[in-house]
Amino acid sequence: MTTEFDDDNFDRRMRQLHAGSLASLSPQTLARLRGARHAASQTAPARGRGWRWLAAGVVPAVLAVAIGVPFLDKDPSTVPAAGTAVATQPAADGDDYANALAENPDLYVWLASDGQQLAME
Repeated sequence: MTTEFDDDNFDRRMRQLHAGSLASLSPQTLARLRGARHAASQTAPARGRGWRWLAAGVVPAVLAVAIGVPFLDKDPSTVPAAGTAVATQPAADGDDYANALAENPDLYVWLASDGQQLAME
């Protein structure tokens, strides 16, 4: 059961009901409500919220450090060797691949290995 809903009529009707309810309140009740509203706005102290701003900045920083510290690599044995850095630099004569093969001794170790044994693994 669907009926068409008219926003303008609803708004007008609610405003009429509100105006009627205000007209039916006694002056004593209105005075009490105004006094309570005024007292509530006057007694609310302005609270310092500086610690919240500090916490909003410090907590993410501490979490970032706590998460990032385990990823720091402190073991000097894992630092790449100097030969690796040289092998990635462009060659003076323009043949990058030939220079990389000539400077990396691992290629020759691999070539000297037993090819039959590698094929069976």
